[in-house]
Amino acid sequence: MEDDHYCVQVGGVEAYRWVKAKLEEYYKAEPGEAHFERVYHALHELAAMKLHDGAVAKYRPVLHPFLRPEHTLTNDALSAAARTMLRAIYKIVSMSSATPKRSLAPLTAFIEGLQLNAVPRIYTTNYDDLFSQAFPGFFTGFTHKKDGYSLFSPRDYWTKWESPGLFHLHGSVHFGFPLGQPKRDPDVGIGDLAWYDNKEEAIKHAHGGGSGRSRLDGTQVETSAIITGLDKLGRLQQSPFLSYYGGLTREVNEADLIVVLGSGLGDLHLNTCILQARRGKLPTPIVYVGWWKKDDLREAITWEPSDQAVAMVQDLRIDLSRDGQMQYDVYPGWSINTDSRAAVYAGGFYKFLEDPTTYSKVLEKIGA
Repeated sequence: MEDDHYCVQVGGVEAYRWVKAKLEEYYKAEPGEAHFERVYHALHELAAMKLHDGAVAKYRPVLHPFLRPEHTLTNDALSAAARTMLRAIYKIVSMSSATPKRSLAPLTAFIEGLQLNAVPRIYTTNYDDLFSQAFPGFFTGFTHKKDGYSLFSPRDYWTKWESPGLFHLHGSVHFGFPLGQPKRDPDVGIGDLAWYDNKEEAIKHAHGGGSGRSRLDGTQVETSAIITGLDKLGRLQQSPFLSYYGGLTREVNEADLIVVLGSGLGDLHLNTCILQARRGKLPTPIVYVGWWKKDDLREAITWEPSDQAVAMVQDLRIDLSRDGQMQYDVYPGWSINTDSRAAVYAGGFYKFLEDPTTYSKVLEKIGA
């Protein structure tokens, strides 16, 4: 943040440090809970609750008369810190995408294997482009080619249903705003996102500037090419995210197989989509790839289950009860519940990719 002159000038660095310190004290029993999404959420919501003098009624935050700020930070400082966090996250992920820490060959082989029997439709919450590096040419819905970028086409997204697709539900290092073009493009609406093939060019246009997007409670959401914080659902009312989220709901209900890779299941709005397909007498087969100590799912079964374990039971409908039907360690790292047509791999994403033979055997056992 110290590199951002405006953020330093208006007190954004102090605002960030104050919020982070407050959260670390609040979560002192578990310091890791004061993570970047909570810091960003606190900064944004605190800024939203500051009343702007002279604002007309509809732009006055609904909760303001009930919540009195107990700090002296200015709205500019809080907003600058939040914006700078978004810029930093985007830049870090973009740079790390350029140099993957591990070979992408196993991921390429996994996607190619999916294509042999199905049409892979991948919805990711990651901002990086490792999937598109491993398998170039995915359909994204950004089909309207322009000079240097592509615009999203809702019509193409909804009609090209049988194409291998990759959809970034929370933004991408290839997303940016088509602003600053030599001539104003009539096809570009305010707040529209574009796809830049060149990540370095995308960084230049990753932040919309100007005012944010209005919410019904009188506050605003910062415009950005990525979505973070604890209010992701409220930020999905923007293209292409609105189409992606609606499409995911359809995808999981029409899918022959759902594979959840490396998710901690913390995005409750996405869990709700999967739940729809996992209800009923014959739920859609599901494979969940996570990581537990000793590559053993039984590490998740405790008297105080984690949020992840609770979501596995309630949203993914994977039976982890002590007297349930889950068969543990059927294959190394694999637990299978054929009654609910579910399998869990506990050895992590990369080890999962390295053993496609066992994965094929697991699919047979859960009827996929």
